[in-house]
Amino acid sequence: MTDWFSISLDLNSIHEEPQLEEQMEFLCNVDEEYVPKVGMTFKSCTEASEFYKEYAKRAGFSSKIQNSQRNKEIDAIKNQLFTCKREGKRRSDIPEAEKTNPMSPANCPARMFVHIDKLTQRYVISKVVLEHSHPCSADLAEILPQHRELSMYVHHVIVNND
Repeated sequence: MTDWFSISLDLNSIHEEPQLEEQMEFLCNVDEEYVPKVGMTFKSCTEASEFYKEYAKRAGFSSKIQNSQRNKEIDAIKNQLFTCKREGKRRSDIPEAEKTNPMSPANCPARMFVHIDKLTQRYVISKVVLEHSHPCSADLAEILPQHRELSMYVHHVIVNND
């Protein structure tokens, strides 16, 4: 019979931090014609932005412009970085399990970098990351704030009431 005080415990194993699993990567199922690829060109930065926004809608996530640089001499955008809206890290004292905001940062690596080609004066995609660190749902894209659209009736009611 063993006494309760003679059992040795390895206290380090009890307080050991759980090992983080590898970050899961989620690919969105989108038609090939809407998927951004390195080398694609656009006439303007606005056209590139609309393309990535349309891809985001079809893939089921929201996008944002993370960074842009302007050429001050000609007042034009030199390059722009489009990212998933869930890019970044959480900076909150509230545990993630208690937070209910579905748009909280998830350190998502999805991005598209566009720069202007000096020879052709067109915007070219130079870097693309399509993997997400969170699930995306094209079926639920309509409820994301970026992709919401007013019906014609609601639009007319708002216009007429103003």
